[in-house]
Amino acid sequence: ATTRAISFAACFALCSTFSPPPFQQQYRVNQQPHQYDPLVLSISSDDSSGAQQDGTMGLNELQTLLRDAVQSQDFIEAGSLSNQLFDRLYSDNMPTSDEEKKAKRRRMSWRGLGAAPWLVDRLDSLNFTFPTTIQINAMESVNEILNSTDEMVESASLEERIGMNDKDLGLVISGSTGSGKTLAYLVPLLSTLSDSLFVRQRIRVGAEENVGDTTGDMLERISVVTSPIVRTSSRRPIKRGGPIATGASLATLGKSGKDVKSPLALVVVPTKELGVQTAMILYELIGGNIKKDATEIRGKANMFKYKGPKGVRIGCVLDDEEASFGLKLQTDVAVTMPEYLDKLIADGDLVPSKLRVVVYDEADLALENTATDALKSLFDDDLEEREYTRLTFMVGASVTESLGSLAVRNRILPEGKSFIATALKHRPLLESADLEAETEASSDLSGEEPKTASLKDLNVCLNPGLIHQRVRVEGNNGLLALTRLLRKELQDYDAGKKSQRPRVVVFFPDEVIAKGSIAPLRDALWGEHKLCVLLPKTGVNPLQMMEQFKSNETSVLLATPNSVRGLDFPDVTHVYTLYLPMDDPREYVHLAGRVGRVGQMGSVRGSGGRVVSILKEDEADKMEQLASELGFDFSDIVLDKEEMVLPRNEEGEIDLDDVDLDEVEVEKMRRLFEDTLNLVSSEDAPEDELVDPPSVIDVAFEDNDEEGFQ
Repeated sequence: ATTRAISFAACFALCSTFSPPPFQQQYRVNQQPHQYDPLVLSISSDDSSGAQQDGTMGLNELQTLLRDAVQSQDFIEAGSLSNQLFDRLYSDNMPTSDEEKKAKRRRMSWRGLGAAPWLVDRLDSLNFTFPTTIQINAMESVNEILNSTDEMVESASLEERIGMNDKDLGLVISGSTGSGKTLAYLVPLLSTLSDSLFVRQRIRVGAEENVGDTTGDMLERISVVTSPIVRTSSRRPIKRGGPIATGASLATLGKSGKDVKSPLALVVVPTKELGVQTAMILYELIGGNIKKDATEIRGKANMFKYKGPKGVRIGCVLDDEEASFGLKLQTDVAVTMPEYLDKLIADGDLVPSKLRVVVYDEADLALENTATDALKSLFDDDLEEREYTRLTFMVGASVTESLGSLAVRNRILPEGKSFIATALKHRPLLESADLEAETEASSDLSGEEPKTASLKDLNVCLNPGLIHQRVRVEGNNGLLALTRLLRKELQDYDAGKKSQRPRVVVFFPDEVIAKGSIAPLRDALWGEHKLCVLLPKTGVNPLQMMEQFKSNETSVLLATPNSVRGLDFPDVTHVYTLYLPMDDPREYVHLAGRVGRVGQMGSVRGSGGRVVSILKEDEADKMEQLASELGFDFSDIVLDKEEMVLPRNEEGEIDLDDVDLDEVEVEKMRRLFEDTLNLVSSEDAPEDELVDPPSVIDVAFEDNDEEGFQ
């Protein structure tokens, strides 16, 4: 048994070592293996090749182009883009000497920011080679809270530096949607827990070795405790024949100590779909593989090249069924929703005094849904019983001053040890009175802006790189206008005017209207687009719908405002809103945030990043006030009335007597007839009749053996 265990350990160690591809070695300077140096991506400012300075380009698009340039090995382009990011990131405090510039550029890398070495390697293998600006500022905030010098960052782990601190830490990550906020908290979370996760791995393996090999299953048991796990009570896959999560799915058979049972970190999310997405990102970061099919080869992301702590357990409690089971088994990181916090704490599955990291993602919605008693139990624990210093994150694109005040009042954000991190800045968080005093002192001395922030600096964050448009419609022609616009985009793509096929998210006011719209839209767009609808409350298997759209099996997703909060869909080009009210800036920010994200096509170099609001005449003027409040410009799309309205006589009846069919495309007229009957009549129907026609979500799992049925 001992020989077999040693052989297994040697094999695992051998699989964990590898050499980087040759092309990466050519562009690496004084770095550990498998890490790009941002210093080599800088080029002289007078180099006219590559990307040009463009102040109109949003940060998300700029960072997407940098990522693409690195992956395609176009390092001249990457260097120019890196220079633009450097100028924007340090525009308020531009370094003057070469040494200062080198130090700043070093901080534009994960390693220079102090991320755990194994995590730096894993991020590179997952194509997150460089941090985005908001990720840089989040890590810099933690470093400044801890008063960490460059030498300390390089010589001591983040966990060691936090351990030297005797006060809780708080960080507000406030940035536009799609800017990389998830990794902005997951990277410091895992770096904070890195040493402890390695210790837990050794304890668990040691527990299995103590049991011995009396039944000949020791290798199997050690394999289980060294494989990453996303634990859930659900037995249904996300989708049939869909992504495969590589890793053990059984609990350990050996004994375990109580010190490896309680979660070290807690992530609170407002929706189940966002919880699943966060858990799967975390799963990949800790060595797991997510495959589209069993034959896919992951290359650098292969789990056997992973060097971090093994056997990390992610426990998810995201619905009533999972809540009934709780987190009874060993869990390192818990992902849950606000409504289940009370039960998890009362059952002892979550022990607040043992939590070292607490994250509220989409904090405005998650905190609104958290009961006061749950907040008190989570953050009012006895400091004398606390085993660790805690790091708390509040994350979102709509973290406002009132929400920040609530967080301070409930001790979520500790006074004196909290920072605000945005896409371009990071500042200590002070009370408004203290900030005013410092502002006056700073102005008297030098006239410079104070390097601090207050809760008044928190506001909704809209991506400035988006294109906003408005469509006015008369009567109930919204679905008809939407269909015309979708077809026009598809025609432009087919004609070579657009470089990417349209992928669209359409938002409806509520689930009843969304569900009633899918059947007429499906019929109108038959053969042109594949549709799906994501309805968490009334739909069938919303996780499957989410994965279908993510994997490009469908090209149009119908949804409601809160159903896709925080979700990241690849290659989305357009967002359409249908009759949504224009008096809620926070809601508009999150709807628009499905496009223009890091990794998606932008609006300057590409044809993406477009937000189109379809409004009735009585609501259309409200968009001007919304645009003024959020600081964006918009243009109007004027649809051809001949393509929107059938010819009618004075009595209001359809009349084709005066139409010269020799001059009108017969196919266009036929389609106008069909669309008017399907789309306009469906909007005129009473709400209680909208759900009667069968839709995709109703028949998704029904078998039909009729010949020719698809």
